[in-house]
Amino acid sequence: MDLKNLLCPAPQSDPLLAQIRHSPSAETLREALRLAVPALAPIPETSYTRYREFEYIGRRDSYQNPYFAKRAMLTRAVVEFIFGDESMRDHIHDLLWNICEETSWVLPAHEEQGPDFWDLHPSPRTWPWGSNTSLTREPDSIDLFAAETGAALAETIYLLGNQLAPEVVQRVRQEVERRIFKPYLAYGRQHWWFKGALNWNGVCNGSVGLAFLRLEKDPQRLSEALAMVLEGFEAYIATGFEPDGGSIEGPSYWNYGLMYYVTVAELLRERSGGQLDLLAAPRLVEIARYPLAMALSHGTYINFGDATEQNALQPGIVSKLADRTGVPDLRALLVSPKKLEGRGVASAKLPIVLRDFVWWDGNIPAFPASAFDDAYLPDCAIVKFNGQLPGGQRVLCVAKAGHNDGHHSHTDIGHFIINVAGESLLCDPGRGLYSGPYFRHQRYENFFANSLSHSVPRIDGRLQVPGPEFGGSQQYHGKIQEHGEKDGCKYAIIDIQAAYDIPALELACRSLSFNPTTGETTLVDDFAFSGVPLPIEEALLTWAAVKTSGGEAEISGTQASLKLEIVEPAGADFVAEDKSDECRINERAGTLTRLAIQLPVGATRFVLKIVPSAKD
Repeated sequence: MDLKNLLCPAPQSDPLLAQIRHSPSAETLREALRLAVPALAPIPETSYTRYREFEYIGRRDSYQNPYFAKRAMLTRAVVEFIFGDESMRDHIHDLLWNICEETSWVLPAHEEQGPDFWDLHPSPRTWPWGSNTSLTREPDSIDLFAAETGAALAETIYLLGNQLAPEVVQRVRQEVERRIFKPYLAYGRQHWWFKGALNWNGVCNGSVGLAFLRLEKDPQRLSEALAMVLEGFEAYIATGFEPDGGSIEGPSYWNYGLMYYVTVAELLRERSGGQLDLLAAPRLVEIARYPLAMALSHGTYINFGDATEQNALQPGIVSKLADRTGVPDLRALLVSPKKLEGRGVASAKLPIVLRDFVWWDGNIPAFPASAFDDAYLPDCAIVKFNGQLPGGQRVLCVAKAGHNDGHHSHTDIGHFIINVAGESLLCDPGRGLYSGPYFRHQRYENFFANSLSHSVPRIDGRLQVPGPEFGGSQQYHGKIQEHGEKDGCKYAIIDIQAAYDIPALELACRSLSFNPTTGETTLVDDFAFSGVPLPIEEALLTWAAVKTSGGEAEISGTQASLKLEIVEPAGADFVAEDKSDECRINERAGTLTRLAIQLPVGATRFVLKIVPSAKD
């Protein structure tokens, strides 16, 4: 494809500014932005000591919080300036200059990348750091947030450059050239994320592509860069989503990965007069439907792995994707933009926030009925059953199989969720604290990443086994062998035996039977061994209040409750384990309880009845 001749020159006066000023969502978005970013001074400090804290003790927030806060301040200052507040000019100047002064745009958690490290196993670095780090060498590596920074600064200069000091504009151009353009053209294809099957591909290639589209004046160089972007994008759409359109990273990473993909796709469509239209591909329709399958209620999603249960999809991106793919119910998943914020991270994405103004109409539709349809994603290996209590309250039963090789995976094969009236009373507790160890070899020592925080068996004291270094052969996996409806109940049969590295384990089969008219679920686990049966411990996880009495337990939420009864084997009792220490270590609010059930010696079958009821 001859991109140089296909793309029209950038317009002298971009309509984006007028579209932002006349946006029907402007008042709502500006209010949310002011709440998220209440002040524009002083500019937070991103010091060396804060930067190195991640390497020394594994903590990310000390550096990342001020890093994102600066970029969120820039977003608010640019938006206020677009709407006529001339006093914002100096704030924009200072923020642009300050960000350009940062020694590196790469976060310390992502530092171990680049040509000086790619071919060295293990990395030669020792503590304390020597002379060859991202703080001392010429920029050669691009991570998520370096790419996003380049896009935000490029968008600012493109839209407002003629109203800003020329020396600030030139400084921004120089830094984007040095940190983004030259490294991408020189090393882009060598980055692990360039054709990666995950959100990094869409974010990094998309952000870089946006920066090139905004600042690059040489048509030949622009064509070369965009050819690389499209090469990465092709792999992202082909492999970053499963054949069923889903993402094993979950809805929050689906949302993040598509932000810059959709933004750049629309820019390319505009600049090519419609000849290059990435969002017209039929594959995007299935991808657009995925959040509907994963939705539990407004703003609440199935959160297997590191995905978050409470999640606000980006309104502009989702609206555009819904329009272009013909999946209008996707738009009905939107929640108030006030729920978007997480420590300034959402507001730090200037190009995405601007497209919220342009592409979102400001409406929050009713939750779509289609999100309550039963769903089966064969490649993500997730099944969702919908039912209701006699009073009409929704009950959802969700289970997963799949594998433990994903970048954000947990060892959770066979795990399940029971959600009643919008609350997951049997839950997925979610992710652990993002830290140094969490994304290194110690990841699965973290309670929230391993099987102990999931409703799966522990066999002979052993947990399920993770895949090698977040991605591998899918050796440890599970399979939804069968699902359907029989005798008025919906059911799923899941083989979980291969998730364990236990040679004597010949069978581990989990069956879930769900009555859609009552919401009642029956769980049956069957095991077989080549010799003497090994000890088995079952477990259930909840954030709600728990009472136990022998083989019975009650879980009480805000709107509903669950009664649990161990039907088989006789003599098995619930033991409530308080996981407050694990929550404190991982900075998780709330009280998490692990209900453990040790089966009697020799028992190879576990049957549990789960009965929901609404509170008065």
